[in-house]
Amino acid sequence: MSQKHIYNSSDGLVLKSLRGAVALNPALRLHTATKTVYVANASPSTRIAILSGGGAGHEPAHAGYTGHGMLASSVSGDVFASPSAKQILAAIEFAAFTNSPTPRDVVVIINNYTGDRLNFGLAMEHARAKHPGLNVVSVLNADDVSLLPQTRQDGNDVGMVGPRGLGGNIFVCKVLGGYTTFGGKGASTSPGAPIPTLARAKCLGDALAAHLRSIGVALGHCHVPGREPHSASQLIANGHVELGLGLHNEPGVRCATLESSRLLATEMLHLVSASGGGWSGADIYKGEGASKFDAHEPWLREDDVTVLFINNLGGVSQLEIGAIVEEVRGVLASQKIVPSRIYCAPFMTSLNAPGFLISVVNVSRIHELVNGGNDEDEIDLLALLDAPTDAHSWLGVRSWPAARATPAEDEAEAEALLQTFTSSPEISQSSCGGGPTWQGLGMSEENVIKGIRGACQAVLVAEPDMTRFDTIVGDGDCGETFAGGAKAVLAALDSSNLNPAKTAPAAFVSKVGGILEGSMGGTAGALFAIFFTAWSNALRSLSGPSSLSAALNALGAHTPARPGDRTVVDALAPFCAVLSSDGASLEDAVMAAKEGAETTQGMKARLGRASYVGGGEGGIGVPPDPGAWGVASIVDGFAKGIAV
Repeated sequence: MSQKHIYNSSDGLVLKSLRGAVALNPALRLHTATKTVYVANASPSTRIAILSGGGAGHEPAHAGYTGHGMLASSVSGDVFASPSAKQILAAIEFAAFTNSPTPRDVVVIINNYTGDRLNFGLAMEHARAKHPGLNVVSVLNADDVSLLPQTRQDGNDVGMVGPRGLGGNIFVCKVLGGYTTFGGKGASTSPGAPIPTLARAKCLGDALAAHLRSIGVALGHCHVPGREPHSASQLIANGHVELGLGLHNEPGVRCATLESSRLLATEMLHLVSASGGGWSGADIYKGEGASKFDAHEPWLREDDVTVLFINNLGGVSQLEIGAIVEEVRGVLASQKIVPSRIYCAPFMTSLNAPGFLISVVNVSRIHELVNGGNDEDEIDLLALLDAPTDAHSWLGVRSWPAARATPAEDEAEAEALLQTFTSSPEISQSSCGGGPTWQGLGMSEENVIKGIRGACQAVLVAEPDMTRFDTIVGDGDCGETFAGGAKAVLAALDSSNLNPAKTAPAAFVSKVGGILEGSMGGTAGALFAIFFTAWSNALRSLSGPSSLSAALNALGAHTPARPGDRTVVDALAPFCAVLSSDGASLEDAVMAAKEGAETTQGMKARLGRASYVGGGEGGIGVPPDPGAWGVASIVDGFAKGIAV
């Protein structure tokens, strides 16, 4: 977790951030005195407005979710501090009265924290007193399963306070915004369908809050700009994570060893599944005819429709959060759960906290609560998720198939499709497609194998030198990259996947290029793949030596590297030039390649990573270019292998 910031103080930071958020959507306005963001051109036909907010530090919540189809207004406090009742009252008024001759009904979505509940509650009472005709209700989001007695290791009840509200808040904002804007079936709601009502919106919100379950984890706590560095007691030890933490730097339920990402995802989903009836204090369990609470009932049943919602707390890289999505999806698939929708983004952050939240929504249970015995005014939660919004921070695909495939089914479909694409049939030795045979190139199949093995062995011997050279002038991976290619080619020979006795030169060279592309990666892999692919194409119409020059020319079309630039071309170009000349031998070409590689010693790099790190300036002490050294080793090993 970084404790460095662009802003060394949080003074004025919240308003600057709100102004930046408003600048992204021309429909939004900011009332600076109350830190309220609202939709200026709200539709007069929308008769229910959705409002939410809370402390700053959770951006893009909630200004980023203010817009047509989501929130009519949002309000922000200072960092991790609830907005005041006065601020919230203004937000309620902006939501209710903007561009409307009569007040809209208002649904206030509140995260279950004491400060938020008190200030939002007080603001609602002030609004009712100030505007007697105004109807305002609240939906309490309390999605943190880590504080439920049925999931805690000690079994203790959190008492009357209940579970904390986490990132599921944004999910509730989207669903209720979709319902109040479009109707029960989102954008596909028919013109004659019942119009949204405050009672139905409240029922939907409560059902959603009851059956949206979340669990958080982090590698460390976030850091607030301008505050002192964390003390040792606030740090999470290396190799450990904190499970069940909230959004405001408060401690988690417990620390656990991070054994693997798979085990972590499994444990988190187990806690979600074990949440049973959820929180006994949820509104669906209150009042006459309310649902009966059962702490240990199975929450996820076979064939339940679900939605997966993963929230980056702000400090997890996009690379890792994408892998986390797949890890969670895999664990769910092993339990025969295939979510109908999957969402992942930094929806509601905790500044720069290196952690994430997993939320699972049981759509089937929500539909049972809101649609039971109400066929004429059916609500489709998935359609509400798919409904359009111009809130700029909502990220989600709007078009989904009726039934989702498992990860394994998706991969099988992709592989089957790839196999249907037309490709050139492999050219056999007997049908060379117009290109030369091995004999026509003056080589036997046995010599080809011996030469390639010699080249690969030479690379493996030279790998330490290449690594040492690249550690000085680059990032140190060149030797490993070349060795990976050599090992892959040797494995293909051993398995007879590469067999010159069954494959003509053009197709054989193409195969080698494909193997190098798949095993080397990076710049080197691409360079070799281009060269070998072009060489293969040239072999179909040109003689052996001439085909090498054609391949080098093709490579030059894709890279500016030329002799003297300190790259693989310093060895490859002289090798091709000499071998293509009249009367030259393979040994002469090898010598030219070795001399070319040696001339790169002390040479200033003009391309590649070495041009801006390490020995980019050249001079005494700068070793030969590792890539050129590798090429020289390849051709030298090939020649020596044939001679054996």
